[in-house]
Amino acid sequence: MKKSKKHSRIKSLYEVLLCALLAGSLFACQKHESAEAENPKYVIGVVTKSRNSEYWMSVCSGMEKAASDLGASVIILSPDTETDEKTQQQMIGSLLKKDIDALAVSPINSHNAKDYLKKAEEKGIQVVSFDTKILERGVPYIGIDNEKVGRDLAEYMAGQMKKKGVAGIISGNLKQSSHASRMKGFKDYIEKNTDIKIAFTESGYSNLRMPEKEISRLMREHPELNGIFATSAVTALGIMEYMEDRPVLIATVDAQEDALDAVKKGRIGALAYQPGYEIGYETVRYIVNQKEGKKQPEQKIIKVDLKIKPQK
Repeated sequence: MKKSKKHSRIKSLYEVLLCALLAGSLFACQKHESAEAENPKYVIGVVTKSRNSEYWMSVCSGMEKAASDLGASVIILSPDTETDEKTQQQMIGSLLKKDIDALAVSPINSHNAKDYLKKAEEKGIQVVSFDTKILERGVPYIGIDNEKVGRDLAEYMAGQMKKKGVAGIISGNLKQSSHASRMKGFKDYIEKNTDIKIAFTESGYSNLRMPEKEISRLMREHPELNGIFATSAVTALGIMEYMEDRPVLIATVDAQEDALDAVKKGRIGALAYQPGYEIGYETVRYIVNQKEGKKQPEQKIIKVDLKIKPQK
């Protein structure tokens, strides 16, 4: 009798598991059939640098809207952080094994693309870069002019500091051309047009907050500091919180609403507002136009609005 009950329980459990598996299979099939019914003209694989900030979410929203408007489909993959190059490379490899028509990448490492570009070429898959350039000849780029942004913020800071004093730079990962170009534009302008001394350059903070311990160290080492240029708004917001009682001017780049609010309140001096939604939308539009034989420039530069704190 006991054996019979045990057998009955095992049988029931098996039936529940089987139903669950069948339901899962049915759901997967429904999803596949739905995608087929939509019949997209082009399937575009996308790999961002992450999806954990307001900026990246807006980029993805722009891509999804463009795909809907233009009869395409997007498969978007994102590492957890902008420092996880290994996972990003795996995601790119995974997409290249799928039946996609194009690949859009915002590289965590702008210099490490040869392998996946070669695989894409072998499969006849066009590749574009967005937000951050892939530094290989012939790869189109859709995004802002990062070097100009650095110059514009340097010009603003120089004006506020009357072209003298001490400034520092806190940059994202310099393997990413976007951060390297912002820093180059800023340094070039300061060195050629002002008497401002650049006291330090710290890198590696791509959409990451700088630890309080590190900020504290920089303040101790440079008590005369007048300004900080942070190449990411997430980093700038963390610095801002620590600088409540210090008259240090902060300039930065991104599309964070909390950073915009900080500019309005005068806690951040200037923000180069990078329009993520537009970058995402224009990336998909660029690919669709290219697939349809419309001539495209090698770079599609998106305009940046410079938001400045209210003058007293």
